Amino acid sequence: MSSVKSELRGRFSETSYGLFFSELQLLSLEGESGAYTAVVSVPTSFKQNILEKNHSGALNDVFSLILGSPCIVVLVTDEPKTAYDPKAMSVGLTETPTSPEEVSLTAGTEDFVFHSEYTFDNFIVGDSNKFAHAACVAVSGTPGSVYNPLFIYGHSGLGKTHLMYAVTNELKRQNSTLNVVYIKCEEFTNQLIAAIANKSTQQFREKFRRADVLLMDDVQFVAGKTSTQEELFHTFNTLYDAGKQIIFTSDRPARDIKLLEDRIKTRCEWGLIADIQPPDPELRCAIIKKKSEAMDLPLTTEVINFLSDKLKSNVRQIEGTLKRLKAMCFVMGSEATVELASKCVADIVPEEVPVEAKADRILSEVASRYGVEVKDLLGKSRTKSLSWARHVAVYVLRKKTDLSLPAIGKKFGRDHSTIISSINVIEKELDSNPAFAVELNELLNDIE
Repeated sequence: MSSVKSELRGRFSETSYGLFFSELQLLSLEGESGAYTAVVSVPTSFKQNILEKNHSGALNDVFSLILGSPCIVVLVTDEPKTAYDPKAMSVGLTETPTSPEEVSLTAGTEDFVFHSEYTFDNFIVGDSNKFAHAACVAVSGTPGSVYNPLFIYGHSGLGKTHLMYAVTNELKRQNSTLNVVYIKCEEFTNQLIAAIANKSTQQFREKFRRADVLLMDDVQFVAGKTSTQEELFHTFNTLYDAGKQIIFTSDRPARDIKLLEDRIKTRCEWGLIADIQPPDPELRCAIIKKKSEAMDLPLTTEVINFLSDKLKSNVRQIEGTLKRLKAMCFVMGSEATVELASKCVADIVPEEVPVEAKADRILSEVASRYGVEVKDLLGKSRTKSLSWARHVAVYVLRKKTDLSLPAIGKKFGRDHSTIISSINVIEKELDSNPAFAVELNELLNDIE
């Protein structure tokens, strides 16, 4: 049940989790590998009503995810069943009665400061992340005076958000009156849209511009959104001029975020830039060992080494695999073995596509997108439409494969300098043509 609760905690705010999910207990699990039925106890009929009405789908999804097979959750309670009347029930969060739907809405992204499990102590440090970790520790000690702004970038699942949580928890531990505001960039945009619609932009601005510390996750998502960038620009200036701490995260360096205004790019680069790389083998082993111990999942060195060798991309892959492995051990009543671990990995990590096969798929996708044949794409014709499609194909191959420039040149029957020229043509167009940037981004996403 601990794996289920851990997954639920990640899907809901800490307030909602504490109210409705923290006291759930698994009474029985029946069925075979094809389908399961989980009987779960709920402490009160009120909470049973809320869960059945609003969150039964989420419970079924989480149990199915952990078990690896469809699962139906049946909720039971020792209390007599009562009529469901949200207007007559108060959950103690506000002075006025609050419906279950309102609870999930009012428990927003800023509730993350209650995620006390994310700390610097349980952030596992290695060569790939120690610089970002050290910068966050320094900022937590003296916000606004060193490394301001702090810009952290790296691929998804490497620990950027963990560090943001750790900074916030440390700041609140030192000074509970500090106004710390955390928000995901997409939510920042959504709140701005709502404020414009409700004619409450002044309140929106005050909320963020009065912060002592502003932490914004996934800042790359403001790219191409003119109004959002305008608000972010002025919010940044207000906070920076007042000596307030600003921390941004992104999946790439600011200079590589297409459609991000130059004035925001330069401000992201005013302070300290720290990157987080995928963990090396030693760090992966340390992460697997520590997280498995926290889950009370004993692993042999052989299993740890196997998982480390297979799970190379990010920490979320590791967490997901360990949760599934623990569930399988529970269902089968056995210890964790390499064979079981192999089954878990197969469901999470897709088989690696050979580089040549991936290159062929990219060429086929580009050719289809521009209405040409692959053989013509690789041929000698220099018509305007074909040359442009060829430039795009070269650029995408460089971005999405490990092929070297000479290897790409060999595929097209062209030299190294010609390939560089094609890449430069596309990069220049990306900088000057927002419509093409959107078009290329869609192509890259389709290939991904």
